[in-house]
Amino acid sequence: MKFGAINEGQVTKGTTHAVRIQEVIDEAVHADKLGFDYWGCSEQHLVESSWTISSPQAIYGAVAALTKRIKLRTMSVITLKELGHPILVAERLATLDAISQGRVEFGTARSNNAAYQDAFGIDPTTTREQWRETVEATLRAMQEDPFSFKGEIYNIDGPFHVSPRPYSMVPPPVWTAASSVESHRLMGELGIGVLSLESFLGWDYAKDIAAAHIEGFKSAAPIGGLYAPNPGRAFFTFPCHVAETHDKAIDQARESTLGLVAHLADLYQTVAENEKEQGGKSYGYLLDLAEKILPFTKDIEALIEHSPTAMVGTPDELIERIQRLEKMGYNEIICKFDNHGHRNNLRAMEMFAKYVIPAVKHPSFIPNNDFEQRGVAAKSFLI
Repeated sequence: MKFGAINEGQVTKGTTHAVRIQEVIDEAVHADKLGFDYWGCSEQHLVESSWTISSPQAIYGAVAALTKRIKLRTMSVITLKELGHPILVAERLATLDAISQGRVEFGTARSNNAAYQDAFGIDPTTTREQWRETVEATLRAMQEDPFSFKGEIYNIDGPFHVSPRPYSMVPPPVWTAASSVESHRLMGELGIGVLSLESFLGWDYAKDIAAAHIEGFKSAAPIGGLYAPNPGRAFFTFPCHVAETHDKAIDQARESTLGLVAHLADLYQTVAENEKEQGGKSYGYLLDLAEKILPFTKDIEALIEHSPTAMVGTPDELIERIQRLEKMGYNEIICKFDNHGHRNNLRAMEMFAKYVIPAVKHPSFIPNNDFEQRGVAAKSFLI
């Protein structure tokens, strides 16, 4: 089991975008020191809330320069022609690979935000086709010299010499954010690892999407043979928050968690309706998703019981939930430590690294937890 951390730079009350971006970089450096396997941030545009990371490549460059060990997984590059031309994506990934000396992993996504679909002129009915061709062309641009590409979306009539060349001699691991059963099965068939978004649909749904990827991966055929098959199933948790007591964890996470659920329900409904108006149906499942999660916008305890995405509680409670996911076939957990204030984020990361990660990876070597005795006034491990 591997553990990663993701940050979307959510701004809490009383701070600013500039301060939060500096805190995001600091939290990534702490993730490196604490032993997390990888770190990443999402790409968000025109979100009517507190997300601040609209230029992830700038954040990754800063993090790469300040860290030594941790992998840097893009979570995720929006691989559509309006936001991620293959040559630009290849150049940015190769530059980051050079700065980090080979620590880059290529996480991709299509689009789940109607606001930037409208602003950037993205046709929501073609995002799946655009995603596939952009991923292929990007990987070819990183590996082929000279480079040219002709497809349904792109006609890159070279030959061109794309630079810089990647630091690594092998293609980066490829991942895609996915939430539907169909997408999980498709990623398995394409030999692509999944960044699994169960999106508060419940434990049974988490099991179904993992099973779909496992089944699809049995016949894995990477696009163009451009990357090694990736059996990774990384489960997204948002939020991931841990404290000494259950009540303390709930109190610190309640407002941000319930607000996130309400935001996602609105976001998913808007995206699906926007595509439907234009004759598409690939986002249709999001309408059902939005309807199912709306009842949980008022009750965090019910949400935690219903869904593994809300990873909130004591170390022992999180260990039990992660072990349950592991039995379903997930081999990675992505932890979103965000939107609880910088010090609370760092403290949650530290507790997770000290108590949860070792207990999951090496349960027979872990002494009894002592976090119950630490108390509210306990000192942080690093801060």
